[in-house]
Amino acid sequence: MIYARFLRFVSSAALVAGTLVMTIHYDGFAQRKQSSKELSARFIKLGMSYREGGDADNALYFLNKGLSLARQTKSRYWEAAAHEMMGLVYKDLRDKDRSVANLLTARRIYDNIIRTPGGSQIAIEREIEQAQMMDMNPPPAFANENLLAQEVEVLRNQVDLLKTENDALREEIAMLRGDVPGSSLDRMNDARNNDIRNNGPFNSAFNVSPVGMLDEDALENMQGVTSIEEGLKNPDAVVKLDLQNNGMKKLPPEIGRFRNLQYLNVSRNQLSELPREISNLTKLQVLNASGNQIDILPPELSRLQSLKQLNLATNLLKKLPPEIGKLTRLEFLDASENRLSQIPAALGLATNLRTVYLRTNSLANLPLEIGKLKRLRDLDIDDNFFTDDELNNVYSILPDTNVITQTQQGAQTGGQQPAAEDQQ
Repeated sequence: MIYARFLRFVSSAALVAGTLVMTIHYDGFAQRKQSSKELSARFIKLGMSYREGGDADNALYFLNKGLSLARQTKSRYWEAAAHEMMGLVYKDLRDKDRSVANLLTARRIYDNIIRTPGGSQIAIEREIEQAQMMDMNPPPAFANENLLAQEVEVLRNQVDLLKTENDALREEIAMLRGDVPGSSLDRMNDARNNDIRNNGPFNSAFNVSPVGMLDEDALENMQGVTSIEEGLKNPDAVVKLDLQNNGMKKLPPEIGRFRNLQYLNVSRNQLSELPREISNLTKLQVLNASGNQIDILPPELSRLQSLKQLNLATNLLKKLPPEIGKLTRLEFLDASENRLSQIPAALGLATNLRTVYLRTNSLANLPLEIGKLKRLRDLDIDDNFFTDDELNNVYSILPDTNVITQTQQGAQTGGQQPAAEDQQ
């Protein structure tokens, strides 16, 4: 197919080229030079690139934005192209109805605007046929596994290459403008996050349109679903669940049905445990279970591989499970005001940790393995039972960490004396 070959040709460069043009657009100084029709084309090409990289969520996000602009500017060709690419994305997702609907819409528009024999309206026929046959010829469960693995590896290499090229382009743009590297793209991402928070269908806790993992600011500011009963009406659509301070004594196993949940707040309740079904929340980034009566954590917690923030403060925990070391993306851990007498050595495996609060426990020492936390910037061990010798051990294994202790009355770095303003 001529059009399909053209798509493959432009897709490898579309992410970099689209990023450059959109960066200029969002910067503001060239907005008048960038027409809505051109921007529509750039969004659609960027969506094509994300589809090539296997990122269906972002592909649909940008294709929808491009489609909206194409309709506003009455650009029929790019409207058809957007529908065609969305049809292919939905075909990748095995969503037959949406795939066929979008491909048929694209063909109808092509029929009205293209008169060249062998044009896009002809090339799309095979895609329609394949989409219509999806249910009749499902792929074998274990067929061509080696070929599939090779294709996945090729896609990964292509994505890595595009990321490298994009980083290089970002630095070049920053150098030309005298900006901090990445600032232009950061503004573009800020614009998208503002769109998510304020303007589009993302301003609720329901993920009613495909979107990838939200940043923590967006999750914090969005309104959450406030009852499990409400969320279970459409559990796959719930992104944020806010159940704080409602007298709950037990978190029901149905919590495991919210497979797209990214933010869960069950603080200030009367929970004595977290159910094992919480392990199904593989997209969860923030878990706040502070202010309860939890005395033990399930080992299944280790399956929360997207978790970045874990707040367990003010509970009845006597120990942390060693499985906590498997949370390799964890950046923030608060286990203050518990009954901890020791910290598992496995915590040293959670190497992305930047902040750890352990104040008001029964700790007298920390495992040497905590010295592996090279990114740790703040460690609060105030109001525990450390001797001076043990504190010196902590300072020595964490020389670059800001250690807060009771005996030193404030922040310490590497065992040095606090600054004068800290002593006041």
